[in-house]
Amino acid sequence: MIMVLPRKIKETAEWKRDSGEFSVITVPAVIISLKTFARIQKDAEKILGVEGAAVLLYEAGKAAGKTWISRFHEEWGLKGDEFVKAIEEFYAELGWGKFSIDIEHLTISIENPFIARGYGKGEAKKPVCHFLCGYNASLITELINKEVDIEEKKCMAKGDRYCEFIVVTP
Repeated sequence: MIMVLPRKIKETAEWKRDSGEFSVITVPAVIISLKTFARIQKDAEKILGVEGAAVLLYEAGKAAGKTWISRFHEEWGLKGDEFVKAIEEFYAELGWGKFSIDIEHLTISIENPFIARGYGKGEAKKPVCHFLCGYNASLITELINKEVDIEEKKCMAKGDRYCEFIVVTP
C-alpha cells in the first residue's frame, strides 16, 4: 500500500487522552523537551564515558533510521529528489532541524539540530549529535543503496553555525 506524504505532520498526529497515547503517522510516540534529551545524553556520557555514550547513541540512531527511512521510502512511493525533499520537510516539521541533503557529495547539513540546541550552543568541545549521525548513516545508506558510516565534522554545540555530517568509509 502506497501512502501519499502528508502535507503537514499535524494532519497525522493523533492524541488519545483517555488512554494516554500519542502517535504521528500511526507510530506511537512521545514528546520530550530538547533539554531532557540533552540531559539523557550528558548522563550517559558521565556513566559510559564520552566515547561509550557516542557509540550507544550512534547505534540507536542508526537502528531508528534503518527502520523509519526504509518505511518512508516504501510507503511514500517517492524516488530521488522528491524523496530527499520530502525527508527534509518531514524532519523540519518534527523539529529535528533544517536538513540539507547532498547526495552527490554524500553530506548532510542541519541548521538548528535538536540535539545541539538542547546541548547548548558553544558548550561542547567536540561534536555531540551522535544519534543524528547514526540516523543520517541509515538515511544515506537508503538513498544510495550502500552501507555507510557517517562522522559529524561541524557541530552547533561546539560553536559552528550548523552541524555537518559526512560519509566515511565503513
